[in-house]
Amino acid sequence: MRHSLTDALLSQTGKFYLQLRFRNKAKIAHELTIKYEGQYRNVGLMLLFDVFMALAVVVIVGLVAIMLYYTTN
Repeated sequence: MRHSLTDALLSQTGKFYLQLRFRNKAKIAHELTIKYEGQYRNVGLMLLFDVFMALAVVVIVGLVAIMLYYTTN
């Protein structure tokens, strides 16, 4: 089975994140199995979605602030 570059990047990002977060191999394996269905790719996807959601919140709050600024002046 051939993996794409995107899958490889998501897997490496997920692996790096879990290593930074837990440091203990047993905890990493437990978290990976329970929360992410045993795939580092899923960890990377969750991180990517979290970043996009954070950016979306910042954009929405910024737009609301701009709207309020121009409607009150």
